[in-house]
Amino acid sequence: MGDRETVLARGRFLELVTAGEKGWEYARRVRGGSPVGIVAVTEEGEMVLITQYRVPVEAVVIEIPAGLVGDEDADEAWETAARRELLEETGYACAGIEELMIGPTSAGLTSELIRLVQATGLRKVGEATGDGEEKITVHLVKVPEVRAWLREGVRRGMLVDPKVYAGLWFVK
Repeated sequence: MGDRETVLARGRFLELVTAGEKGWEYARRVRGGSPVGIVAVTEEGEMVLITQYRVPVEAVVIEIPAGLVGDEDADEAWETAARRELLEETGYACAGIEELMIGPTSAGLTSELIRLVQATGLRKVGEATGDGEEKITVHLVKVPEVRAWLREGVRRGMLVDPKVYAGLWFVK
């Protein structure tokens, strides 16, 4: 929270805030903490990606699995949220979670910081279920083929979330 802060509008999930001497406007989440994005690669060398339609950009977006920490339980640890989101969005469980980085999602627009993590020891335990409102499609793409697969998605009118490229940078 900055000094001289004023809430301009508040919705169910976000609020628009103005702060600072020049009245910088930005969005802040009302509930839940910062998001966690999960970089996941199977033992077969396939990156786990998802696609879903995103209303704000009116397009299908290629993404890594991700979600909010503490969305339903304010005391939720980021490791728990990462495991929950991975399972919910992809049907994969993991043996381990390692933090890769923390950084702003869009520093000029929102106060949100994302924690990018890597899931290891993946095993398929079910189907993607989403959170009830999400209609997610899971894609397993061989790591050396991801860039070409993304280009083809863009050619077909999809957008690529930059976290996919950040995740690729960390893939070993």
